[in-house]
Amino acid sequence: MAANYNAEPLLEVNGLKQYFQVSRTYAVRAVDDVSFKIWPGETYSLVGESGSGKSTIGRAVIRLYNPTAGTVQFNGMDISGKMSRQTEKNLRRQMQMIFQDPMASLNPRKTIGDIIGEGLDIHHSCQNAGEREARIKAMLRKVGLDPEHHSRYPHQFSGGQRQRVGIARALMMNPKLIIADECISALDVSIQAQVVNLMKDIQEETGTAYLFIAHDLAMVKYISDRIGVLHLGHLLETGSKDEIFSRPIHPYTRSLLSAIPVPNPIVEKQRIAEIYDYKTSGIDYNKGTNHLVEGTHYVRCTDQEFEKWVGAASHTRLFGTNQLY
Repeated sequence: MAANYNAEPLLEVNGLKQYFQVSRTYAVRAVDDVSFKIWPGETYSLVGESGSGKSTIGRAVIRLYNPTAGTVQFNGMDISGKMSRQTEKNLRRQMQMIFQDPMASLNPRKTIGDIIGEGLDIHHSCQNAGEREARIKAMLRKVGLDPEHHSRYPHQFSGGQRQRVGIARALMMNPKLIIADECISALDVSIQAQVVNLMKDIQEETGTAYLFIAHDLAMVKYISDRIGVLHLGHLLETGSKDEIFSRPIHPYTRSLLSAIPVPNPIVEKQRIAEIYDYKTSGIDYNKGTNHLVEGTHYVRCTDQEFEKWVGAASHTRLFGTNQLY
C-alpha cells in the first residue's frame, strides 16, 4: 500500500520545541522550531548525527515528553497540550513506538506472550483468554517467530528476535503510526535487512505509517518516502529521498552524503568528503526560513544563503552519491 498523499496528513507537527531546564539560568534546546507532516501509509525518516534531536522529536510526538511549545495534530486530534482521557486513550491505541535497545525495552520478568498482549489487556480488546492467545500467536507468526515460543522470556531470544518482539508489540493494536527509534542500530547488518524488509512488508499489508529515526543513510534511502535532515535541533532540509540524495542543498546535508563510502574502489579513492563545522560556517539556524527548491524539497536558510547554495548545487554534483545506489 503506497502513501496516500490525497488524504489529510496523519501527523502534522508545527513549530515543535523541546527544551530541558538544566538550571535556573540554562536550558538545553534539544528541538527548536521543527515542522513536518506524515501522510497515511508513508515512511518519513529523520536523519542526523547523534545528539541532533531525532529521538527527542519521536518521544515528544508520542508524548513521552511534554512539548515546550508548538502543536502536534494526529489523526484529527490535538495531542500537544493537556489531553482528555479519551484523546489519550485513542493516542495510545493508534500510535506506537519501537525502541532502540531490544533488550532494555522488554520486561525481563514477563513472557513474550504477556509483553505482546499487554496492549490487549489494558484496552480490554479480547473477550476471553482463548481469543487473546490466538491473537498473540497470529502476531508472532506475522513477524516471523514461532507461535509456540510465546511462553519464553526475552533473554532466551537473540537480538534480532527480540526486535521482532518489539515490532509485534507495536503492531498488536493495529496503529496508524509507528515511531521506529533507531530500531536497527543495535543489530547485525544481515539482521538489519531482515527487520527492515519485515517492516516494509507489514506496511504494504496494513498501511501503517512510519516515523523512521536513523543515521544509516543507505538504509534510510531504501525504506523512506521522504527524508528530513536534522542538526542541533533544527530541521535543515526535507524532501523526497530522490530530491535529497540527487540534489542536496544545505552544506550539512552535503557533508552527510559525501561521507557515505562508495562500494567501488576506483571511485572511492577519488571521493572527497565535504567538511562542515557549524561554529565556523557563518550560518545561523535561528535566522533561516523555509525556501522551496522544487517539488516537496525545502531548505531552511536565509535568502542570501539560498541563492548561493542553489547556484552552487546547479553547477556541481555531489561526487559518488549516484554511483552508490
